[in-house]
Amino acid sequence: MDIGRTIPADVGGDLLAEVLSYKSLYEALSRLVQDAVIQLDAAARIVRWNLAAEALTGYSAQRCLGKPFRELLANNQLQIILDIPCDGVAHEIRFSFLDPAGFRTDVRAYVTALRNGEESDGWLVTCMSARHADEIEQLKNEFVSTVSHELKTPLAAIKAYCSTLLLNPGLDEEARVEYLSVVDQQTDRLNRLIDDLLLVTRVEAGQMLKRRVRLSLDTILERVVGDLLYDGSVHRIELETNGVKVSGDPDRIVDVLTHILDNAIKYTPGGGTVRVAAREQDGHTVIDIRDEGIGIHEEHLPLIFDRFYRVDSELTSNVGGSGLGLFLVHSLVRAHGGKVDVRSEPGKGSTFTLKMPVRE
Repeated sequence: MDIGRTIPADVGGDLLAEVLSYKSLYEALSRLVQDAVIQLDAAARIVRWNLAAEALTGYSAQRCLGKPFRELLANNQLQIILDIPCDGVAHEIRFSFLDPAGFRTDVRAYVTALRNGEESDGWLVTCMSARHADEIEQLKNEFVSTVSHELKTPLAAIKAYCSTLLLNPGLDEEARVEYLSVVDQQTDRLNRLIDDLLLVTRVEAGQMLKRRVRLSLDTILERVVGDLLYDGSVHRIELETNGVKVSGDPDRIVDVLTHILDNAIKYTPGGGTVRVAAREQDGHTVIDIRDEGIGIHEEHLPLIFDRFYRVDSELTSNVGGSGLGLFLVHSLVRAHGGKVDVRSEPGKGSTFTLKMPVRE
C-alpha cells in the first residue's frame, strides 16, 4: 500500500492505525532530511514534495502536488527518470530544474523505481544541488589527501629510523636513544591524529562530553604543557592563570587547550612566547591564549573553525596539520555552553579567547 495516497475506507482499525503511524513517520523524516525528497506516481505526477525540495527549486509543495514532474525540468529530461529499472537500487543521475524565474538549477539525484506487484508504481527521488554535491566530493578528496599525507609523514620517519637501527646493530647508545626518541615522538603524532579523527566522529554523533566537574585550570595546563612536543629553549610558554577554575569535561578541555597551544607554537617563530592568561568574569572562566606568530588575514578569520579548513599561504605551507584542530576547538567549547573568539593581525600574532560558563 502506498502511504502517500488516500487510505481506503475498508482498512481495519489496527491496520489503519499502523499505516497512519508510518505515514506520520514518513512525513516527519521528509521534513527533517536536508536533501530534497520527491515522490512521483506511475504517471510521473508529483505526490510528495518536502521542504528541502521547496528550498532547492523555489516551488512550494502546494504549487507542485499533482503537477507533471516534466513541467519543472529543463530540456525535457524526464526520460532519464522513466528509464530507471525496477530493481530496488538507488540510481545516481543528474538533471536540471527550471525555477519560477526560468533559471536553471543543476542537481545530483538518486532515483529508486517503486513497484506494486509486477507493475511500476512511481519513483522516489532524492536530490541536492550539483554544486553542493561537488563541493562535498571535493572536501572528501581533500580530506583523504590531507590525512594520507599526515599519516605518511610520521610513518616514513618511523620506517627510516627503525631500518637504520636494524641495519646498524653496533650503533652507540647515544645514537640509539636519539633514533628511538624520534620514533617515540612520531608515534605520538600518529596517535594524536587518530584521536582527532575519532573525536570528529563523536562530535558528529553529539557524544562529546562524558562528565562535568570543576577543577583548577593550573592542573589542566600542567597536563597539556607536559604532553606538548616543543623545545622549551626555542619557544616559551608563560602562564598567568591566577588560580582560576574551569568547569567541564577535563579530557575535552585538555583537547581544546592542546590544539590551540600546539597551533600557537607551530606558527610562532623561534624565540617567541605563547602567553596563557585567565580570569573569572560575569559567571565565566575567560582564557586568553596569545602567540607571536605569523597572524591570520581578516578574510580567513570567519573560516578557520570550519572542518578541514587550512590557511593556504607560503608561510603555512611547511606546517603540517589535518585542518581538524580548530574545528574540534569550536565544537567542544560550544558543547560546554561556551564560545571561542579570535583576534589577529598579520605579522603580529593571534589571540584566541575562550569563555566557559562557571558551573558548580
